[in-house]
Amino acid sequence: MYRRDLRDTSRDGLLADMATADLAVQAAPSPDGDRIAYARTREDQTDLWLHEDGADARLTSEGVTAMRRGRGDTQWLAWAPDGDRIAFVDAAGTLSTVDADTGEVETVTHHDDPDLGLAWGTPGIAAVTNAVSRAALVLVDPDTGSQRVLADDDYLYNDPRWGDDALYAIRAPHRSLFDFESELVRFPIEDGTVAADPELVVAEDAVRVQTPRPHPDGDGVAFVHDANGFDEIHYADGEAVAAAAEGAVETTTVHAAAETEVGAPAWHPAGDRLAFTATAAGRSYVGVTDLDGDADLLSEEDAFHTAPVWLDGDVYTVRGDPTTPPQVWNASAGEPAIETGSVGFPERLARPTEFTFRSGGREIHTIVYPPVGGFPEEPDSVPVLVHPHGGPTAFDDFGWDYRSQYFAALGYAVAMPNYRGSDGYGRDHRMANDGDWGGGDLDDVIDAAEATADAFAAVDGDRAGIFGGSGGGLMTVNALGNTDAYDAGAAFYGVYDYETFVDDTDDVGWQLMKRELGDLATDLANYREASPIRDVPDIQDPVLVLHGEEDTRVPLSQSEQLCEELEKHGKRHELQSYAEEPHGFSQRENVVDAYTRVADLFAKYLRLDPDDGSSRPHRPDEG
Repeated sequence: MYRRDLRDTSRDGLLADMATADLAVQAAPSPDGDRIAYARTREDQTDLWLHEDGADARLTSEGVTAMRRGRGDTQWLAWAPDGDRIAFVDAAGTLSTVDADTGEVETVTHHDDPDLGLAWGTPGIAAVTNAVSRAALVLVDPDTGSQRVLADDDYLYNDPRWGDDALYAIRAPHRSLFDFESELVRFPIEDGTVAADPELVVAEDAVRVQTPRPHPDGDGVAFVHDANGFDEIHYADGEAVAAAAEGAVETTTVHAAAETEVGAPAWHPAGDRLAFTATAAGRSYVGVTDLDGDADLLSEEDAFHTAPVWLDGDVYTVRGDPTTPPQVWNASAGEPAIETGSVGFPERLARPTEFTFRSGGREIHTIVYPPVGGFPEEPDSVPVLVHPHGGPTAFDDFGWDYRSQYFAALGYAVAMPNYRGSDGYGRDHRMANDGDWGGGDLDDVIDAAEATADAFAAVDGDRAGIFGGSGGGLMTVNALGNTDAYDAGAAFYGVYDYETFVDDTDDVGWQLMKRELGDLATDLANYREASPIRDVPDIQDPVLVLHGEEDTRVPLSQSEQLCEELEKHGKRHELQSYAEEPHGFSQRENVVDAYTRVADLFAKYLRLDPDDGSSRPHRPDEG
């Protein structure tokens, strides 16, 4: 379907460097403030590291589970109250501890299903686990591994946090999956024992509550909710929490900002102020507010901050930007606290810009990577690639994105529209594709290529490609089957037949389908009508399909089924599958192979002169 000798391959080494760059994921200061434990991804493995007296030591060698998503991240590592050990979830999903001095690792639980988050307090380790049922909450003895079930009911639990008088957590109905409706509960501690019957603290119909942060002196809890349309930080003091059992809790709005998602509150040890993140227009800033709402931002650059914590009076985050992989950052000082190395990336990469366009009566904020060095003056000289994000409840931002940077280095403009259903732009935008999957959101993606060409004179909207993964993969196939705006597409590990998908996916995928499309018993027509595979007969352009063979969220069978349908209708296509890759590619050789194939595809169909004499020769039948 494409030759492998039609383009300049000198940027493929840059792709390899970016795909294997060290990435900080989450950090946790020790109770005495002398050390920082942090999760760091190197190559395709994440491990725990310890930063002490300016030096870094690796604590684990067989991998840990830690994921960096945004302003409501799960806690993946936690210090023991006395600071001698760190609890974490290993690569297999098992709760473990590591001695901070000796590096000795001990397995705490022996579950067949993964643990999903944790908090360590005096009563033990509170852990969310799938071993009892989906996202149940258990209390684990860190020394013996014995556990007591605190909650195994009709809810999913998330983000447990210890206070002096209770264990706080978030719970959500299964179908809500924490992004539609969730509530704050507490498990009181009485005579050193954690009660198994949770008390409801904050709940409201169609409101998402997140990130409970108990006051350091036991005076209530700070949290985030979106009742007013955007995430805001609220606080219920001890008296209000105590009264919650008798009725509606009275809370104080600590910090809110127009058109901004305010989240990730973190108490200063004195309990008089909170660090927070403020997400708007694809950027996530970090700031500090007192309890009266007097707030100051510590950052206002094109970057993305997550998970603020306090250390010696300063606010630390994990920060990434378009030319710098995520690293542990001292936001108060405006400098890296732990440098993980960037291989000279700032000099080799593009700096993105942005624009908005109207679609379906909405403003669609779009991040655009120009070719490295900026847009040329010559009109219609740059082909465009539209890169819809996955999720679908995710969003593109001004953080680290090596995929878009690779194609920018190859001379493309890469447009990333935050289409209807994207997070980060308020509740209304986030829920705008509920019951309309493949409707308005697809229109936004289809319109993005022409809109980018209208916004930037150098962009040639008549030479457009599209690529994406997961939700972006299904959006790619959907777009190719519903418009002639694109000349080629690459779909990574997407869902293409919603009816068969529910037979093979995990619980999260199944619940997502039910929320977006209804129950199969009553809404089967929705599944069939919305499935991208239905439009295969209308696809006129080549499709490269890529999938990991160990994907449990979206099984390989989805891509195989799509390719069977493409073959049946005589469409140009190719399937590339990768052993040992889950939902998302991480192994260096697979990342390089997959994205250079995509580059070869776009070189053939979008470049006016793809072979300028600098390409690496291949036999035409290779690959």
